[in-house]
Amino acid sequence: MHDGQTGGRVAGGLGDAEARFRSAFEEAGIGMAIVGLDGRFVRVNRQLAHVLGRTVGELLDGAGIADVSHPDELESRLGDFGRLIAGELDRYQRDRRYAHADGRTIWGATTLSLVRDDAGAPLYAIGQLEDITARRAAEDRAGRRAAQQSALARLSQLALTEQRFPALARATVRSITEILDVSLAGLAERSPDDDGLRFVIGAYTDDACDSAAARLDERHALHTLAEGRPVVVRDTARETRFDVAGLVARGLASGMTVPVAGEDAVPFGVLGMYATAPRAFDDDDLAFLQSVANVLTAALRRIAAERGLRHQSLHDPLTNLPNRALLLDRLRLALARGRRAGTWTAVLYLDVDDFKNVNDSLGHLAGDELLRELAPRLSDVLRPSDTLARVGGDEFAVLCEGLDEVAESAAIADRLLEAAARSLTLDGVVVEPTASIGIALVGPDSTACGDELLRDADVAMYRAKRLGRGRYELFDDGMRAETIERVALTNDLRHAIERGELHLAYQPVVRFSDRRVAGFEALVRWSHPERGEIPPGRFIPLAEQHGVIAALGSWVLHEALDQQRRWRDAGLALGDMSMSVNVSRVQLRRPELAADVLGALAERGLNPGDLMLEVTESAVMQDPDVAHATLRTLNRAGVRIALDDFGVGQSSLACLRDLPLDVLKLDRLFITSLATSREAVAIVRAVTDMARTLGFSVVAEGIETEAQGQVVEALGCDIGQGYLYARPVPPEAAPGIVARLDAALGCAAPARAA
Repeated sequence: MHDGQTGGRVAGGLGDAEARFRSAFEEAGIGMAIVGLDGRFVRVNRQLAHVLGRTVGELLDGAGIADVSHPDELESRLGDFGRLIAGELDRYQRDRRYAHADGRTIWGATTLSLVRDDAGAPLYAIGQLEDITARRAAEDRAGRRAAQQSALARLSQLALTEQRFPALARATVRSITEILDVSLAGLAERSPDDDGLRFVIGAYTDDACDSAAARLDERHALHTLAEGRPVVVRDTARETRFDVAGLVARGLASGMTVPVAGEDAVPFGVLGMYATAPRAFDDDDLAFLQSVANVLTAALRRIAAERGLRHQSLHDPLTNLPNRALLLDRLRLALARGRRAGTWTAVLYLDVDDFKNVNDSLGHLAGDELLRELAPRLSDVLRPSDTLARVGGDEFAVLCEGLDEVAESAAIADRLLEAAARSLTLDGVVVEPTASIGIALVGPDSTACGDELLRDADVAMYRAKRLGRGRYELFDDGMRAETIERVALTNDLRHAIERGELHLAYQPVVRFSDRRVAGFEALVRWSHPERGEIPPGRFIPLAEQHGVIAALGSWVLHEALDQQRRWRDAGLALGDMSMSVNVSRVQLRRPELAADVLGALAERGLNPGDLMLEVTESAVMQDPDVAHATLRTLNRAGVRIALDDFGVGQSSLACLRDLPLDVLKLDRLFITSLATSREAVAIVRAVTDMARTLGFSVVAEGIETEAQGQVVEALGCDIGQGYLYARPVPPEAAPGIVARLDAALGCAAPARAA
């Protein structure tokens, strides 16, 4: 029998001090014990018994430190106690795990102090135990959350840069096993025929290598896809929703799976993990797994968007044919192969006759449909080794390599002319198109480059048009006179500024948020005294090639700012609208461009924010160090920077990251393809979502129909520009155009995204 709360009597009388000690001991709010030198309890209070889930009698009936310690800590606990009794320690404090009577593990803040007699010999130890289980649980949860957030941050960063999805998936499953402390994690992809799953990647906690054995349970994963939401199995012994025999056979007792969304509405697959013991997974665990799945989804969509952009950078979105850049790359390789093989290489340059008449009479949509119809017709009559590319508005080029004789190119041209001449119906009107073709050939001994061959074929094509159209012409030395004519045009351009032959037209841009005119783009025009109106597409390339573009660009900038100042001085609201000016690659190579631009603004009393400069990535990449420094200087001063022709050149995420941008301008080819290309819609949506995340505005160029305007607004574009609103007009007509547009747009209901 034990006497109340005491299991024995410690030598010495109680006295007043002992009475006070007894009272403090018994009434303490934390567990307290006197432990004999053998490690058994000599005295305990009620709080200690409560914390451990036992009675006082049970603890005093021979129980000791070894009986209440967690098995994993028993050895270190007895070691600490032994050092205390041996005099190596007088006191120690530890956070220890204890075995509760109901089998739970509890945490206690433990203090154990040694009491000695007057001679210094150890008598007993006094221990204190504060239940810190809740605190440790909160700390552990906070630690898990921090680890999960850190892992998500790493995976999110990797998802922005990693081009290989399997590498990202590998890092993902390994993070899951580490962070959630589970036996295995895996990713499965839905089969294309929807009848099963395909293993993608898996990992064990004790296996650093990818393991095909770390597969998700197929029944579990398919149930997840069918439900379209996470499925948690806390204990296979109690699972009734699906057959868990496969899990049991592999020694797995619990797990979680979540669906991984794909590039569109169809799910990509399932991400999951399993443990060998029943686990009460909490909301944090499930949220982490779902967040990881979301990272994979974001990566899948980014990779798909970049794949689309890469394809778009080398292909024409209207016809899906290779563009000029891809053609020139293939032409370079073909010329090298021809030199080695001793064969001929030909380029056939095809232009649709009277294409402008189709656009003017039936509209640009009909013109686009004509080009889409022509592309497969022309492809069908070519050899498998030939490359058909769209190199301009209504211009196609064909690369034919491995020719044994010149006559082969003529036979190919005949087939192309016949294919192009077949009638078709556009908007209810029967059209009988024809084409003109120029052929340029080089033999194995030629040192000509691809650009030269393409240029010569272009010259021959213009000769075919002048000689009657619907025919082909072979390039010869006599055609070089046409090149001389280009030189004459270039010389005229050098004097066009001083002769007053250049002028600017202004095309308004419309802001969708308030449906008002937000500004103008200044566009240069050339009225030649003898040749008439020369389109910018003809003289600007000449200016860039022959050193005229710097003077031309400077004139455009100053004239546009002068006009803005004139509008402002006249009290017109147009003077407060932004003015957009294009900057060429030659201008961007000049380090003094920033000073020139800021000086021009200051001279006219205009703010930097009144101006937006439009650049292309190809222009920036001519001399990226100088261009980046110039654009950063201008942007810091307040000048807005727009990336023009986004999506049809070499535009990349790296460009968006490195350049100080405010605006992305989608090329008109995207807009004209929206009605027929799901890929174009997906890319425009992806670009607008990405731009919004990066803080950019998006301008849709080339809007010609009300339907196009509604679609781009619904897809998230901020600004619209195109013939739907207004063609470029002279400055005196701008106020009237703005008034008309503001009135018309203000009456129109804004488009709403679905």
